[in-house]
Amino acid sequence: MEKNMRIGLVVRILANQIGREFDYQISKLPGDITGLQGRVISFVMDKSEDVFQRDIEKELDIRRSTATALLQLMEKKGLLTREAVSDDARLKKIVLTEKSLGIHNQIKNFLDQVERQLIKGLTDDEINTFFSVMKKISNNIK
Repeated sequence: MEKNMRIGLVVRILANQIGREFDYQISKLPGDITGLQGRVISFVMDKSEDVFQRDIEKELDIRRSTATALLQLMEKKGLLTREAVSDDARLKKIVLTEKSLGIHNQIKNFLDQVERQLIKGLTDDEINTFFSVMKKISNNIK
């Protein structure tokens, strides 16, 4: 290990680089959508069952307050609605609007493009090792 290398710093730099690239790709879409909003749209679209705020919090590993602000902004932009569930009025399921549905394929393509960029030149073994190490690091910090 290099003398001054810090795992936390390297992971943060990488996360920032990935976030900037995805934000750049998403910025090409109409509607002033951020990378995180694109990830929410993709997640909701790919789920086969109803999606609730808590599902988004878990999937993106964000706090409730962050998810609330994110979903409120997305609702204001016309990207989603929150609808009451018949058996529990406290629960609001996340429903994508036509606007979100219309750009979902582009978002998915951007996600796939960034993912291909990330794994370019890596072997399957290197990718598996990366995920294994990241899982261990994540478990260490929980």
